[in-house]
Amino acid sequence: MTFSSGSGRSANVGRAPGQPRWIRRSTRSPASKPPSRADTNEKTTSRPLPRFHFIGGKGGAGKTTCSAAFAVVEAHTGARVLVASTDPAPSLADALGVRLSAAPRKIPLRYGSLHAVEIDARLALRNWISDRRAPLERIALQGTWLDAEDVTMLLGLSLPGIDEVAALLEIARLADSGRFDLVIVDTAPTGHTLRMLSMPETLFGIARVFDSMRQKHRVMVQALRGSWRTEAEDVLIEELAAAARSLAAMLRDTATTRVSWVTLPEPMAVAETTAAITALEDLGMVVTDLIVNRLTPAPAADGTVHDRNCGYCHARRGFEARALRILPATAARLLYLKARDTEPRGIAALRTIGKELRTPAGPPRARLGGSKRTWTATLQGKACSLDPFVSADTRLLMFGGKGGVGKTTCAAAVAIAAAADAPKRCVLLISTDPAHSLGDALGMPLSDSAVAVPGAPGNLAARELDASRVFNAVRQKYAAAIDQLFDRLAGRGSLDVGHDRSVMHGLIDLAPPGLDELAAIIEITDAMSGDDPKWDLAVIDTAPTGHALRLLEMPALIHDWTRALMAILLKYQPVTGLGELGSLLLKLSRGIGRLRELLTDHTRTRFVVVTRAAALPRAESIRLAKRLEQLGIGVPALVVNAAGRGTCGRCRKASVNERRETATLRRTITPAGGKRTLVRAATQVPAPRGAAHLRRWQRTRWVV
Repeated sequence: MTFSSGSGRSANVGRAPGQPRWIRRSTRSPASKPPSRADTNEKTTSRPLPRFHFIGGKGGAGKTTCSAAFAVVEAHTGARVLVASTDPAPSLADALGVRLSAAPRKIPLRYGSLHAVEIDARLALRNWISDRRAPLERIALQGTWLDAEDVTMLLGLSLPGIDEVAALLEIARLADSGRFDLVIVDTAPTGHTLRMLSMPETLFGIARVFDSMRQKHRVMVQALRGSWRTEAEDVLIEELAAAARSLAAMLRDTATTRVSWVTLPEPMAVAETTAAITALEDLGMVVTDLIVNRLTPAPAADGTVHDRNCGYCHARRGFEARALRILPATAARLLYLKARDTEPRGIAALRTIGKELRTPAGPPRARLGGSKRTWTATLQGKACSLDPFVSADTRLLMFGGKGGVGKTTCAAAVAIAAAADAPKRCVLLISTDPAHSLGDALGMPLSDSAVAVPGAPGNLAARELDASRVFNAVRQKYAAAIDQLFDRLAGRGSLDVGHDRSVMHGLIDLAPPGLDELAAIIEITDAMSGDDPKWDLAVIDTAPTGHALRLLEMPALIHDWTRALMAILLKYQPVTGLGELGSLLLKLSRGIGRLRELLTDHTRTRFVVVTRAAALPRAESIRLAKRLEQLGIGVPALVVNAAGRGTCGRCRKASVNERRETATLRRTITPAGGKRTLVRAATQVPAPRGAAHLRRWQRTRWVV
């Protein structure tokens, strides 16, 4: 069988009975019985293909709110709308004010048809494998030297980091159901959205590897029978290839697919947006709308003196004006949304925003000056020491939370303070978020090499992790180990050495997203072990909640895989020997074991949850803290960032909401008598940037 990533089909593989017409995907195993006549008629009824609307952007910019708002107003026009979240830590249910699950739920509207779903990528993948288990097992049995016991064990393991592939397949499945005219996708934050949108090539790679496995069986059958005919396994492989082609075409089809990008009027958000638009163009996708969210309104003409002279609002408007001037030059339509007095939740509030998005106004007035006025909130409380964050025994300090809450700024401030507090302690400040902003916070360019930070203590270095670089090194070692293994087997009759070598090389190319990040974290923890460690303390600025949790959950999953592979290798040791492949798996297993031990050691590892005093971040932070507890990871502190507002009516209302949300956090996450500290970090406009400003902010504006 030959594959093309274009629109052509293989001449050898036919379409499976009853497969949907958009992506030739079966909802059942190809080996199972054909669908009923009623099912077939429903699938082949002529209907327009669904339209897609992807909403992306920096974490915390308002993607979920905009996605839900678009969905509500589009449903009101008569379209049958599905809004789906692909974020592993979704907040779509919080925005809509309803409970959601992995099955689409009808949202009550006075007019229109709206369904919502929070995609559970792991469940979607389990269902996908379950429907195709029989042909998958036969492909592996006929295409590798593994026996039935080996294949059953491997298919029973969870596939780590496969979220993006599974999410895209689930979106396609839901879209192909015929129930919806428009599918609106609320995506994960920038770095992982870009990864998801590049997944069709990964899916196509899976089809190629399966086809390589299958080719061995085809050659044998053709030699015995003189020909071969299409079987269920071939249909499955073509299904994957067709899905990859169709998804790639759909993402690039501007007639049916719309991409909106949400940003904030802040330099760091605008810089991330510019990079994202370039990356999307490289993927062949076009951003049709650029939404600038949460613009501070101009004071009302009849407002009080407090309204006209609010220091916070005045500083924000000047800061935002400077950010608007560096918006990327793009053909996208610019849409502007003003900041709300309260966080928009529920259908009524979302409908108001949706109407603004459908009837965009021009740029907000009174923004041309770009005043450089600064403002800092004054908080009541006791100055915060480093005790909630770092002790003499702490080796790993992680900062995490919902996108946009200020994780990077807080991590940088504490890392600088920790280095200053213990001059003999070598501190590494590192970002693992694919959409790095650590260099922006420090006011300097960063790369994958650790460098000194100007203005910071000399015992501090900073780095923006290039996980792919680390994993490429692992990939090369694996390839060399595979070559060594099959070089030893050359000339033996037990294996088709050329074919099996090709299959084993292909498997490493299918390493799931997130495995590269784990390999990089193991590299860091390895540098902290031994008698002469390179680093005494690593401060990690993690990706937003969902992907940070995926990284923390992955060591256990990968440990299961390495153990399973080691067991298989030992089983075939008389034929293959262990060699470098065994040594590589053993080293990986030991590295993962050290990391798992470190993560659950509350003396050496701490996780700080960063949040804001608003409903959506508060709800996500509570869920994050509970999940970390389940994983056995210590959470000694919670930082409520950007606390405090100005003197105008809007700011006074916001302050009331802040106090209410902070009190809720204190009751739920830091109960009386508990060992968890709630820290409030003052709002500063502009946000602190550079070592000196970050140090001063942490030392003088953080209170408990």
